Amino acid sequence: MSEDFERWVKLYQERIESFMMEFLKKEATNSTIHEVCRHGSLNGGKRFRALLVYAIGEINQTDKLILDHISASIEFIHAYSLIHDDLPSMDNDDLRRGKPTCHIKFNEAQATLAGDGLQSLAFQILSLPTFLIDDQKKLKIIHALSNAIGINGMVKGQSLDIENILKIGEIGELEKLQELKTGLLFNFIGSASCLVADSSVDETNIKITNLCTLLGKVYQITDDILDYESNDEILGKTSGKDKKDNKLTYVSLLGIDGSKKINSNYFNEIKKIINSISGNTIFLKKLITKIYQRAH
Repeated sequence: MSEDFERWVKLYQERIESFMMEFLKKEATNSTIHEVCRHGSLNGGKRFRALLVYAIGEINQTDKLILDHISASIEFIHAYSLIHDDLPSMDNDDLRRGKPTCHIKFNEAQATLAGDGLQSLAFQILSLPTFLIDDQKKLKIIHALSNAIGINGMVKGQSLDIENILKIGEIGELEKLQELKTGLLFNFIGSASCLVADSSVDETNIKITNLCTLLGKVYQITDDILDYESNDEILGKTSGKDKKDNKLTYVSLLGIDGSKKINSNYFNEIKKIINSISGNTIFLKKLITKIYQRAH
């Protein structure tokens, strides 16, 4: 079964890479900004968010082309957020996935523009006629994504993080910050993947959305732990920055052991939800375990 899962991962990683490349083909778009966009979005990511969309699609038996559009839009949004996050005015990172960040390889202005371009590309993909769902569903998905990443979502979370205005010791405030920065996009993955399905089983859709919300917490806590325990070579980016920059994280509040304990609790909650869902959940189970146990 492990080999089946790894084949499944490889299949859909290659599928989404190919789909994304269609929008940034070198031979069709040979310009500096397209080169920067390719560097920032087609540079060896694990594609966990896209894989999550496809795994949910296995449960709902959703058309793969529909899932391609959602997956690509999410991956381009993720890439845009990382490009901007790495900028000197934000986290000031030189490495991403073991390679120079966009502003290092090119320059800060081009990196900023590339992030802007990838964000708009994400919404363009969701509005294409090849995204074969009815217009009302398209509008709901576009609205949900804009809300998840905008001034009441991811952007607000990043702003709070930069201001560093949260009080040390307030776990509730930290959870609110991480919900904005990470959680809402994971929540969107669950709700959008269910919205495009032919299934009208509301109970299952609610469970999947709740599962994705919890997974966003697991992803962030694991990130905090890895920043503390891992190194540059394994992470493919600068390690130890949270502590150096005095960032408020789960590790800074709860310590390593406390962070691992709360992460394990969330993971166990996710497993309970999965076990209560009917349909083909095999790949979803394996994927969530992979995300929880990841080393980078």
